[in-house]
Amino acid sequence: MRAAMERRMGSQRAKTVFYFLALTSGVLYAFAVFSDIFTYRIFLPNPIAFALAEQWLALLFTVILLIVLSIPTNRARRRSLGTQLDRSFSHIALPSKKILLDIILAGVFAGVATFAYYYVAGISGDVSAIIPFSRFSLIYLMIGDLILIRDWPSPIEALSILAITFGVVLVGITPGIFDPYLLLFVIIIWAGTIAVSVFFQSRAKRTEIRLGTTVDSLNLRLWLLLFLNLFMTLLMLPLITPDVVVLLIVQLPIVAPWLLFPIGLTFLSLITYLQALGRGKMSVVQSVGSIAIILGIPLTLMGAFLFPGVFNPPASDFLSWLLKLTGTIFVIAGIVALSMSEIPGYVLVKLRYGTGDIMADLRRIHGVRRVSAISGKWDYLIRIDIRSLSSARVKTLKLIEETPGVVDMETLLIFREWT
Repeated sequence: MRAAMERRMGSQRAKTVFYFLALTSGVLYAFAVFSDIFTYRIFLPNPIAFALAEQWLALLFTVILLIVLSIPTNRARRRSLGTQLDRSFSHIALPSKKILLDIILAGVFAGVATFAYYYVAGISGDVSAIIPFSRFSLIYLMIGDLILIRDWPSPIEALSILAITFGVVLVGITPGIFDPYLLLFVIIIWAGTIAVSVFFQSRAKRTEIRLGTTVDSLNLRLWLLLFLNLFMTLLMLPLITPDVVVLLIVQLPIVAPWLLFPIGLTFLSLITYLQALGRGKMSVVQSVGSIAIILGIPLTLMGAFLFPGVFNPPASDFLSWLLKLTGTIFVIAGIVALSMSEIPGYVLVKLRYGTGDIMADLRRIHGVRRVSAISGKWDYLIRIDIRSLSSARVKTLKLIEETPGVVDMETLLIFREWT
């Protein structure tokens, strides 16, 4: 009886920690956006100067932090302080040639997206509008997935796309906040480049750089940030006038301490997000993390009350509030529905006698998240995250079955689990 109770309490505690990490990630992200707008408007009201100052300071912060995290705790097992954050991390390392191009491309598109973020944040001063817009990239990622596997969206996916799109448009057309041209800029340029950058980051993360090993998240973050900054700076060169340089030189000593706050919040948001991913499903993490969208409204109200003129004043008419609240609800509903539509599971695979290692072939299949070589009757245990039962039968499982050397397989879909 006592053992059973300890197991239940242990499982419940693990689940509580998982939801706490996912929730914390969303809260930290919302406050990071709030802090960015405050620092921009008070200390460095120029999008070019502010972007250069914060991004290069963020890179310096990341380098120093990773040097500290590289301090070894167990040399024999290649463990360091950073291993607590990412089990694959041991020290700062140069990116492998296999993933270098993907990291560069991810940095190029992230550079455009970052510049767009600072431009929009500087103009709007509205946390409750910026956060929903950043989530619009989920639609591009889903469309990209559908194109890759040559499939059509399921009914729940189609409804999620409509809900997120409709919600973002409602938030964007709130009177006094955005004009239609800026709304198109956000949806096409900002969200589009975020999605492309995430695609190349994901491909780099999934590429096997050594047998059974992929790049760790901390090194991936470091080198992505470097190429992001290089391309963003190159993109801004025509806009870096003497006035911008003088403003940057004069204000940098003053603004640097304030910039450490949003930089630290962003890094902690990333760490808690990664920790949550290590304990549960990505779909649940995304759903719980959507708390950032809800927080945008009270943070905007608080900012307008405490710092008038820095944050946009809240709308005074009922229609504006109705549009903003309705749009926020639609975005959250779309994200949650989209996340919950994913179905995780495991596939047991048996190979023909004499077949060599096909782990690399299995990892390349869309929907496969992890491949483990095991002993016993079966040769591989494959973790899959699929969009729906139909896509599982027709796409992912069919590709696994058609992999050369596979003679038998068994699918185990997960409908409920403890994390």
